[in-house]
Amino acid sequence: MKTIIELMTEQFQKAFEECGYSKDYARITVSNRPDLCEYQCNGAMAAAKAYKKAPFMIADEVVFKLADNRLFSSVESVKPGFINIKISPEYLAGYMNDMAASDKYGYQNNEQVKTVIVDFGGANAAKPLHVGHLRSAVIGESVKRINRFVGNRTIGDVHLGDWGLQMGL
Repeated sequence: MKTIIELMTEQFQKAFEECGYSKDYARITVSNRPDLCEYQCNGAMAAAKAYKKAPFMIADEVVFKLADNRLFSSVESVKPGFINIKISPEYLAGYMNDMAASDKYGYQNNEQVKTVIVDFGGANAAKPLHVGHLRSAVIGESVKRINRFVGNRTIGDVHLGDWGLQMGL
């Protein structure tokens, strides 16, 4: 399942290309000004130099192409050439429902499977157990399960044997 940013980027790439610009300028990022918008595209600023046009004109052209897209509740150009984006709540709700209905909540397995060895929970056999030992075991088991979930071959190991004494006398 593609991420929201990947889906938005595809729409912006299509709009940039339809306007005659390179799709490389259609990079979407999370807004650094959440009071103005949720996401932003600053590609018109970079495209202005390459195409020798005002960035605001480029942004306006792209926004016009995206005006009726159901993915966005609003797409607006702001001087000097930024594109502010708000995602449609209806689209987001549908996306979240699709994600919840999928087997792995929208996650796709790693393309390159790794072997991961997780060594955890090794209590000192010569001393009493305490809550810290349980904490290590829970964290280690969680890391092991997360790695298996993402498709890695995972080996969990609890190493016992620290007697707390110098043994190499």
